[in-house]
Amino acid sequence: MKIIIDTFGADDGIGIPIEGAIEALKTKEFIPCFSGEKEKIEKIIDGRIKSYEIIDAKEKIENNEDPVRAIRKKKESSLVKGFNKLNEDGYDGLVSSGSTGAILASGLFISGRIEGIKRACIATSLPTYENTSLLLDTGANMDCKAEFLREFAIMGHVFAKNVLNIENPSVSLLNVGIEEHKGNKLSKETYKLLKESSLNFVGNIEARDLFTGKTNIIIADGFDGNIAIKTAEGVISLFSKEIKDAIYKSVKTKIGGALIKDSLKENLSKYNSDGIGGAPLLGVKQYVYKAHGNSNKRAFASAILGLIDYINTDTIEKIKGELK
Repeated sequence: MKIIIDTFGADDGIGIPIEGAIEALKTKEFIPCFSGEKEKIEKIIDGRIKSYEIIDAKEKIENNEDPVRAIRKKKESSLVKGFNKLNEDGYDGLVSSGSTGAILASGLFISGRIEGIKRACIATSLPTYENTSLLLDTGANMDCKAEFLREFAIMGHVFAKNVLNIENPSVSLLNVGIEEHKGNKLSKETYKLLKESSLNFVGNIEARDLFTGKTNIIIADGFDGNIAIKTAEGVISLFSKEIKDAIYKSVKTKIGGALIKDSLKENLSKYNSDGIGGAPLLGVKQYVYKAHGNSNKRAFASAILGLIDYINTDTIEKIKGELK
């Protein structure tokens, strides 16, 4: 299996994707194909990977660039060259921590959409108290129609069933209240479509229940989904810092902290985004994974391993079958 790895995009530089690949190779066998500056990549690898490929690319698409214009203008960028390589036989998937908009645009215009899908979306796995929930979209589409959200639900259903191994996953709509009449025009129209579908739709869900595990799939437009996930990440980060500060406040709290350290670490570890690493771009014809921009090597390794699991389930073909 050949995995294309965009070395540009990580906040801490090109070393993160490369070190992440080295870490992932300890768990699964694959051939990394790095897209970026050849000389720098080879210097960082320094003989630590036996078999790999390099797509020499000098240009980088920045987060502040217009995504569509950037992929058309920067043909020599690591992302565009990576996506073009993905369309060739023998390459199985691509992972990037670069611009979400540019990844989406490349997926749509270079890989192409699955027939019957009007919008691709990013599906983020949420660790919950009971199991794992899937939130989509989390940033690919800022403006949506109800039919787009119905498509997200269908793709989420197939992903949850095949990748997360959840039989007949429940579907909920992110809203400001659980009652059917709550929400804006988009929410009400989407609720009607989901209720009439063959999906296991169980109604609305509020943001406070994102991590409770009450439902398997949570549907939102990219604007609301992105705000929800980033708010949650911020609260978890702040909460972790507050716990740490409280434990180190005095000798007495340090002793207490030492007694609960292992249990606390075990309980909170599942909420660490490093173990998830990224999210699939659903709705395009190729297997694509979006890694976090602030990834460390462990998180990037998790993204690569997640992409490999996604590929092995043949989910794209199953989404096509669901739409027939």
